[in-house]
Amino acid sequence: MKKIVRALLLPGVMLMLLTSCNTETTHFNYTFKGESETWSAVYEQTASQKLIIKNDRVKDSVSSKRYTFDLHYKGEQSDLGEIKQFKYSYKGTSGGGSRTEEGPVRLEMLHSGGDGSGAFEWEDSVIKVNVEWDGHSEEFELKNEKQGK
Repeated sequence: MKKIVRALLLPGVMLMLLTSCNTETTHFNYTFKGESETWSAVYEQTASQKLIIKNDRVKDSVSSKRYTFDLHYKGEQSDLGEIKQFKYSYKGTSGGGSRTEEGPVRLEMLHSGGDGSGAFEWEDSVIKVNVEWDGHSEEFELKNEKQGK
């Protein structure tokens, strides 16, 4: 008799837990674009937020994101090799990144990305980009493709 009770108890508890809590997942996949006279950039984000709901109330949430940032030089690519000092930074509502380089600019340093949990960019976020090279400086904004320029 005890074996039957034990065999039914675990599935019964699991069923109660599953029916008392549910989850709701929302995706926040956006592409932000912008440009200046000399540079353009694209920030792509794939993010999701899972809400854990119990008794019609949000009890917890778990978010994750994956992003890439690509900076593009509008001039001749061979000109990048002539740059001696180079720095760029970008900042949105969920964070940002930067890179500084002495010597010729390599194409691979114009790309960055990552993933993790926590904050992410929202549909109406604006990402500010600053590029400095050999005494020149340009600033511009990246906006969600749906927002326009």
